[in-house]
Amino acid sequence: MTNLKLKLKQQTQAVVKLLFGVKTKEKITYFHHTKQWPNLNEPKTWGEKLLWLNHHWQPEVKSICADKYGVREYIEQKGLGNILIQLLGVWDDARDIDFDSLPDKFVLKCNHGCAMNILVADKAMLDKQKAVNQLNEWLKVDLGKASGEFHYSKIRPRVIAEAFLPVEKETDVVDFKIHCFNGQPKFIGVCYDRDPITHASKGLIYSPQWERMMILQGDDPNCSYPKPERLEDMLEMAKKLSADFPYVRVDLYAIQDQVFFGELTFSPDGNIPEREYTKEACALIGNWLDLSEIKL
Repeated sequence: MTNLKLKLKQQTQAVVKLLFGVKTKEKITYFHHTKQWPNLNEPKTWGEKLLWLNHHWQPEVKSICADKYGVREYIEQKGLGNILIQLLGVWDDARDIDFDSLPDKFVLKCNHGCAMNILVADKAMLDKQKAVNQLNEWLKVDLGKASGEFHYSKIRPRVIAEAFLPVEKETDVVDFKIHCFNGQPKFIGVCYDRDPITHASKGLIYSPQWERMMILQGDDPNCSYPKPERLEDMLEMAKKLSADFPYVRVDLYAIQDQVFFGELTFSPDGNIPEREYTKEACALIGNWLDLSEIKL
């Protein structure tokens, strides 16, 4: 999402929120995408329960773990510091970035949102001033207000630099998104063949036993992806990282025999998974998300 679109979305969200209130705004957005009103008094579907969590479950640890910089300490505390991508620097203002100290390949990203990344495959080709301007524009965006995902608003915006993953090109990066419910991995989204320009990728869903799950809209039954060598290791990592949460998506990269941490996501698809998953799947997945232990 471009910065202009984020700003327009943020302004629209603010007007709707002012006129109708937060919960009504969320219901209108949900209806826009699903053509039905969410039941937040007795949530049943995956989307309804994600919206319920968005309004009723906002512990500090949720914002810490959504913070692409702050989550690093959480990963260390879980004994998984070895899967963290090397941190090269952190700044409050992109103008303070010392590009000379950075390697030829690296990644710049803002820690307080999503899709705020600059992949630098060759530093010599980087327009540094353009990158600085873009990063500082992103730092001004309050994604919590723009998207209604309130935990992002509690994150202190920063720019971080991380090492480039050990691949030749971006299309070689495969992202394993492990959806965990009450500490148990239930299904895995595989994102591959990433477009170097748009960053869009192909996607398939597998069970923890690596069986195809046809739950995405427009799923192609003829597509498949080979089982990763370290699948069992990744599932165990996901269990550790999700143990404290009713729901979280654990994103990992598997490159040859190495596993790298990506991020923890609490609000996939902006809390409206019906935009991507079938109606039947969202009803089924809703049964896996137990809200009974959450204290209000």
